[in-house]
Amino acid sequence: MSDSKKTSFFRQSAWMVLATVASGMAMMLVHNLVRKRDANAYVEFKTLLSSFYVIAAIGGGLWTLFAQQAAAAVTDTQVRSVAAAARRVLLVTLALWLLAAVALAFRQDYLVSLWKLSNPAALWATWALGLLTLWASVLRGLVQGRQQFFEMGWMAICDGFGRLTGVWIALTVFAAFAAGVMTAAVVGVALALVVGFQGARSVLLLKGGTVAWGPWLRGFVPLAMNAAALQLFQQYDQLFWPAMVPADRLQEWNLASLYAPAQTIGFAITQFAVPLALVMLPRLARSVAMGEKTDSLKLTLLATLIMSGGAAVGCTLFPALPLQVMFFNKPETWQAAPLVPWFAWAMALFTLANVFLGDLFARRQWGIVWAVLGLAGGYILTLRAQQSHFLSMKPTDSYRLGVQIIGFFNLALLVVAAGFSQWNRRSSTNDRG
Repeated sequence: MSDSKKTSFFRQSAWMVLATVASGMAMMLVHNLVRKRDANAYVEFKTLLSSFYVIAAIGGGLWTLFAQQAAAAVTDTQVRSVAAAARRVLLVTLALWLLAAVALAFRQDYLVSLWKLSNPAALWATWALGLLTLWASVLRGLVQGRQQFFEMGWMAICDGFGRLTGVWIALTVFAAFAAGVMTAAVVGVALALVVGFQGARSVLLLKGGTVAWGPWLRGFVPLAMNAAALQLFQQYDQLFWPAMVPADRLQEWNLASLYAPAQTIGFAITQFAVPLALVMLPRLARSVAMGEKTDSLKLTLLATLIMSGGAAVGCTLFPALPLQVMFFNKPETWQAAPLVPWFAWAMALFTLANVFLGDLFARRQWGIVWAVLGLAGGYILTLRAQQSHFLSMKPTDSYRLGVQIIGFFNLALLVVAAGFSQWNRRSSTNDRG
């Protein structure tokens, strides 16, 4: 890789890190703002977001597949094929969401009762958010694949700060709670869509093009399953602990102060390290399609190791510091400091694993997805098998063991992903030889 390409790689990576961190901070402020204004509204908000796990998996599959295809499209015919696939997916998702609207109309009262919602409008805002999220995933894939990271970064920023601004207006001006918050999220994604369309319109508006749906689906299905598995790696503990702890012991376990703050620090580490893999994937896919050699994997691994590893070392040496910075006005959360180093190292392993996954997906190697699903299932079963043991321990000791389990499975994910990546690269070299 030439010096100019290396400079471009690091410049694009720095921009994506900045944009992702800014968006992540805005999203976090959304949660803090809603939680502070109305606890009941926040419970409704979290409940509605939980329905997004399936949508996030589908969106993740669309995003990665279109990024790989757009990057690998080196001829006019291939570019038009990607454009045709994108247009048809946008139309198909619209048709499916209209059918979902009919079903929602019939089940609205049931869902309002089941989820204890104060306003059925929140359901319809969530419905709209789902549709726009899937559309945004398609556009994100296109701009990422075309290496238009300026637009991609602004999509993230508009999404995050659009939501934050909308939530503030909904809560302070209109005194609207869960329904207003979800509507604000719709506004944020809509702003991101505008930016994404501006970046992708030169492709989307291309006429003609045929789509081979068999190969397309053989790529989408495993990528969607991989996105779902990675969601479990990052989100399942938030569902596990509240469900496991008996109602009469919730105060003793104090999840909000003893666990959640440290988990937030771990998530923050992924926010400024995972974007590096977003820059790597289209570069690798383009190089593979062109038959060129590239140092993108090595550069991304080095940068990710320095950033996430450095953050983990800092969290180990000064575990209370990130809590004091992020939750400066909530000293009760600082008692989660003993968990911070464990979370930091667990998420550092997760970010490194994502680099190798990106390398495989850039090369259209989907076989690892079954291993990722197996590890996600093993992680869930291990936590559930330890429930009685957790309850017999002190909450702080249980939380530490839980995070250690996360770290173990993230390490296994890294080892498996690295092994698959290196085996695939050696196989490709032998085939060419």
